Amino acid sequence: MLIYAFRDARGTWYGDPDAAIRDRQPGRGLLTLPRTAAGQAPGLFDGQRVEVLYAVCDLEASQTSYRLDKGDCFVASRRVHELLSPADQREVTASAAAPDAATVSVEISGSRRRYSLHADILAEGRVELTVVVSTPDGVIQGELTGEVAASDLKELGRLIASAPVAFAVETAPAGTSAAPIEATHPGQAWTREAIAYLEKHYRAGKGPEQLAAELGRSEESVRGKLYDLTLAPHPSDLPSDPRPAVEPAAPRAYTVEAKRRVHPNAYKPWEPEDDQRLAERCAQGISLSELSKIFGRNEGAIASRLLKIQAQGPAVEEAWEYGG
Repeated sequence: MLIYAFRDARGTWYGDPDAAIRDRQPGRGLLTLPRTAAGQAPGLFDGQRVEVLYAVCDLEASQTSYRLDKGDCFVASRRVHELLSPADQREVTASAAAPDAATVSVEISGSRRRYSLHADILAEGRVELTVVVSTPDGVIQGELTGEVAASDLKELGRLIASAPVAFAVETAPAGTSAAPIEATHPGQAWTREAIAYLEKHYRAGKGPEQLAAELGRSEESVRGKLYDLTLAPHPSDLPSDPRPAVEPAAPRAYTVEAKRRVHPNAYKPWEPEDDQRLAERCAQGISLSELSKIFGRNEGAIASRLLKIQAQGPAVEEAWEYGG
């Protein structure tokens, strides 16, 4: 029995509200979270009262139990515990608060993703951030770069963590009609209309994946409801999909290592000596492409740095044209 999802006072769900559960209806309860002790970084939901869902499910369990307001005690899933516990935030805050630190680097690794954050402490209380998201073996999935006031970092982190995630649903092919009922939302009980629509269109030949998209639910939730209606076997009883035919491998996404084979200093922090040397070379009239070769970084990184250090020279004009 795990706490697998929870909802805050604004009605936003977190965790895995659409997880496939073995019970017909999940248990519900209220959990009031304590406030973090003085001197420690607060968690995202400190002092809040949240509604939790708990049931028997196959999600990864954490090693932490939470006692609900009525006294029942349940273990939280790993994902729920990471959201409710301020441990990760404390670790990052402690690292970033090192005295006299000019740069801060933090990395968090999981089974599917590796998140690397590098921060340069600038003048006037500002911070330049570079965030790289990659797979455990270094295949880059995305990156963000920007400059903000250091005083805004905490609230930005809270904003990102609390934002509900919207999943895009493929547009129906031309000539098809949308579902004639309002899509449900994660964590909501099945309505009579949704159940009737599911039964009718499943019998008509639509598969769980298509029905999940039309009803605004996960495929696991749809398969679980089909099992409740005795229209399909339990998801765990389904035979595994046959191995697909071997197809030519898609081109491999670029990695940090691959980018550094072209630009040896990609994603490395700029040192004061680098800035001084860059300004001097720029003043000598060296072009943006040549500066890219000299400093082992792509032209976008060079253009951004030239503007940041307010360098003088022809390459600065190229930097503005580059999109800086």
